[in-house]
Amino acid sequence: MKPHFRRFLPFVGVGLALALMLSFVAPARAVATPAGDLVGKLNGAFLQVMQNAASLGYEGRYKVLEPVVADAFDFTLMSRVAMGSRWQNLTDAQKQTLVDTFRRYSTATYASRFDGFSNQRFEILGEEAKAQDTVLVKNQIAGGNGDPVRIDYLLRPDQGQLKIIDVYLNGSISQLSVYRSEFIDVMGAKGFDGLIATLDQRIAEMSKGEAPAAQP
Repeated sequence: MKPHFRRFLPFVGVGLALALMLSFVAPARAVATPAGDLVGKLNGAFLQVMQNAASLGYEGRYKVLEPVVADAFDFTLMSRVAMGSRWQNLTDAQKQTLVDTFRRYSTATYASRFDGFSNQRFEILGEEAKAQDTVLVKNQIAGGNGDPVRIDYLLRPDQGQLKIIDVYLNGSISQLSVYRSEFIDVMGAKGFDGLIATLDQRIAEMSKGEAPAAQP
């Protein structure tokens, strides 16, 4: 497995119609579930861009992933949690700008990180019911040139449809908690416009194949 998968905190933050054309390797599940199906379709999109990384290029990978990421993640809830109490002080326009930028940033991160294929496979390991009607889908990237990397997804119902609201690396590191810390730090130093500018800069750097200079 390529080294960058070890430091990758997907979002992360995931349309689903595209998934019908995608193939992925995962262990069979006795009973299909909506949560497992959503993560399976996300895995399929990731595998597709990995297998076709060179021919697609960054822009092609971004276009494939954009509708899948947008459909799978609840970026409105994630933005609200990441901003904490500062969310209430934002205007409606600022809230929408943050949600849109968060979505673009997450898609860019995936398009940048999933830039090659070394016989990796995605495996859904099971599900676990959590508080407040949430469910944790246990998932990993295996194969390649290294040990499996756990990437678990926490899902919550939103208007009758399950959405991803957090991602856990190695079963413990909450991506949303990382974003919350980073967003609040930048907001404190640069204000809301500075946060958006910082994320836009990082998106531009990833589109050029550059590693962003700093978090977030």
